[in-house]
Amino acid sequence: MLEPRRVRQKTTRGPARRSAQVWLAVAGALSCGHSMSSLDERPSALGGAESSYEILAAPAGEVLAVEGDFPSVRGTDFGVDPEGAEYVSQVLAYHDGHAASVTRDGQRWNIPACRTGCRIRYEYRLGDAARAIDERGEAEIHPLGVQAPPSTWLLRPLDAVNGTRLRFHVTSAPGDAFATGVYPVPGTTDTYEAAGQARAFELPYAAFGRLRRKSLVDGHVEVVFFSGALRDETAILSWVERSARAVEAYYGRPPVPRLLILLQPVAGDRVGFGSTMGSSGAAVEIAVGQSATAESLRDDWVLTHEMIHTALPNVDRSHHWLEEGLATYVEPIVRAQAGLVASADVWRDWLSSMPQGLPESRDGGLDRTHTWGRTYWGGALFCLSADIAIRERTGNRRSLRDALRAIVAEGGNISVDWPVEKILDVGDAATGVTVLRDTYQRMATRPERIDLTRLWLSLGVKDDGGAVVFDDGAPLATIRRAMLTTRQ
Repeated sequence: MLEPRRVRQKTTRGPARRSAQVWLAVAGALSCGHSMSSLDERPSALGGAESSYEILAAPAGEVLAVEGDFPSVRGTDFGVDPEGAEYVSQVLAYHDGHAASVTRDGQRWNIPACRTGCRIRYEYRLGDAARAIDERGEAEIHPLGVQAPPSTWLLRPLDAVNGTRLRFHVTSAPGDAFATGVYPVPGTTDTYEAAGQARAFELPYAAFGRLRRKSLVDGHVEVVFFSGALRDETAILSWVERSARAVEAYYGRPPVPRLLILLQPVAGDRVGFGSTMGSSGAAVEIAVGQSATAESLRDDWVLTHEMIHTALPNVDRSHHWLEEGLATYVEPIVRAQAGLVASADVWRDWLSSMPQGLPESRDGGLDRTHTWGRTYWGGALFCLSADIAIRERTGNRRSLRDALRAIVAEGGNISVDWPVEKILDVGDAATGVTVLRDTYQRMATRPERIDLTRLWLSLGVKDDGGAVVFDDGAPLATIRRAMLTTRQ
């Protein structure tokens, strides 16, 4: 976080008007002649949202010239994500076509006139921010482009109520493009709408610059390539399509109506780090080797894992284990059902990895212990336990998949926020038993130590010197066989 510093900037009509003229000249140059009309002539573009923005991007997204329209706001403090506040400059405000006072105090800009409606103008040095911050969730630099979620560069009211809607339109520099996981406004071009809470405002990834686009999976997936040569683009697109189709088959539908996949070319032939962001949309950014081939992508699990994240609503940070544990558990099942991994390999991995999710001596429940093992494999143990219990109590007629499908069918995906209680209630209603609620009350609030040795014996699975051996006479063998099939 930046060290607070007090800067008072009192604007007057004369200097502010000259600054506005300079801003419009720069904006006109950035958009190659597509400058905004005057304050008095340009109509509002809110379209039902509480605020709207026009963004004009310089080549490669180096600089953004932004104008925001706010009919009224609760408070008078504006801000961006704290890490990027120092890259905001030349903030001007107008009320009824006249300059209004703007006072900066550290990472906040106070604009009293906005209580009854105002327009603001500012510049965001996005390229500088990306080079300095270099984090996916804030801003990062790419060849001939930059990636940064809109929450990084949109100067917004900090006292907005939950669900406040904002709309923004982006004009790219000639030869450039803009892409974001935020859902577009139907019937518009490069216009997007989001809703959220200002103080905890996070939006999906977005990118400016020399981008290439491909539409896949009947238009549900948009693939965007950052600049960089690829040995076999067809193989990469097939890998994305294959992963998306497998996830869609498991959930019975695409988890989100539109998913942006930002592909970052890196050295090598393998898949690198991936991450997913949601709220008012969904986007995955993932690194893929420039020399990747169909063969080197065949065994990848990372993209499937990230796509599964889109099939669960955002929850409070204390329940992060549910987000990661679900993706950890469901990913190999999705791939096994699609014929992308052998069942024996899934069980081998579970036999060796599930113990990492067991509580240590001083651990609390999953809501209270946020270590790597408890987050990923503790969450996976929750899902495994719930899946088996649902099957036992329903005679193998229902499973965790039924609960997850119902959540998605109810509109529960990464584009929205849900309390964990709603996830449990919707899932339990779909299975007809209260397993999710019961398992949550046991494992989230206190450190339940599952007897894995006994569980594996009941399922009829063991590791015999690296080879997985199945016992079809075990009490839960029927359940074990059903867990990786497409039927349940």
